[in-house]
Amino acid sequence: MTGPFIRVGIAVLLVLGAVALGLGAPAAGEDPAALLLGMEAAYARVERYTARFVRQEVVGGVPRPREEALLKWRRPGLMYLQWTAGPPVGREILFVPGRDDDRMLVREPGLLRRFATIVMAPDSPRVLEESRQPVTDIGIGRLIDLVLADTRRAARAGELTVRDHGMTRGPGGLERRLEAVFPGGRERGYAGHRLALTLAVDSGLPVRAIVHDRDDDVVADYAYRDLRLDAELTAADFDAGNPAYGFPRWRWRLK
Repeated sequence: MTGPFIRVGIAVLLVLGAVALGLGAPAAGEDPAALLLGMEAAYARVERYTARFVRQEVVGGVPRPREEALLKWRRPGLMYLQWTAGPPVGREILFVPGRDDDRMLVREPGLLRRFATIVMAPDSPRVLEESRQPVTDIGIGRLIDLVLADTRRAARAGELTVRDHGMTRGPGGLERRLEAVFPGGRERGYAGHRLALTLAVDSGLPVRAIVHDRDDDVVADYAYRDLRLDAELTAADFDAGNPAYGFPRWRWRLK
């Protein structure tokens, strides 16, 4: 019986052979919108993962510095983040649905803030001062939800354009590059005017999303690097008492 590693190896060799023969371009008659819809089925098989979450956004018209964080995620939405680069380096966030009245725990770096764990809503105005989205919108699943919500709405309106730019070699292996155009952008309720999306060929999951506004300026760039599906995550990975984390025992609740 052929083992899973052998099957994956054969699939990769076939893809590499296709690229070498110049077949990395989109197949004739292939519907690129179907590749977007395929993300949902691919993600349905994911129970947990870790990744290096990278983002850079424009918030309130002001470009934010590039940020990078270790992300641990497990169904049904348990999330731990530890910032390793950017202004909030050292920040930790823990969110477990149904725990702490659906609020997240935040440990901020700094001389005074390190003595208390902040308890606050994921969509707190304090969060949205430095991010275009609530903390709970971080994650591959939410990215897929948001992309497909815009895709389906635009398709129903007959105003969706999806382009397939073929395959390229990325940091984590072969990637498929897609582009979706939404007329009107945020003025029509879409996340942006143009979305450049990168899918990992081996998993079918999105690993990067770049959002452009109507002037074609980049207003958001999100990436999930070093993605490890089915990573070994236990209850301790989503416990503020984990000795590897830095959440102080004293808590300060914010409205």
